[in-house]
Amino acid sequence: MNAAMLAAYAAELARIAGELARAAADGARDPSELLPIRDAAREGATSLRVVQDAVRRGDLAAYGGQRDRSIRRSDLERWVTDRRAPVASVERDQMGRVELRLARRRSTGNSRRGAA
Repeated sequence: MNAAMLAAYAAELARIAGELARAAADGARDPSELLPIRDAAREGATSLRVVQDAVRRGDLAAYGGQRDRSIRRSDLERWVTDRRAPVASVERDQMGRVELRLARRRSTGNSRRGAA
């Protein structure tokens, strides 16, 4: 083996070690950890105001005083999953009807564009 090949192997091993360390850090989060409300909003991928409103409504439990409120990570994760809206799926028969209607329009030359 030459020096260039050894350097390439060392660089690849360093890259993999970095990825493993990041994955371990992400997976090692303590569910009982308290997050400041700003960090909770960032981790919940929402605005600070939405999180504050949820605390005011009682949807999300907050700990601490008015100025230094914190939210437990497990409560935040539960709140985020509860807020997810179901995605409406398009059924096959509905898609078939749309395709049929488009095919009729093409065959008759009837187009809503350009029709005055």
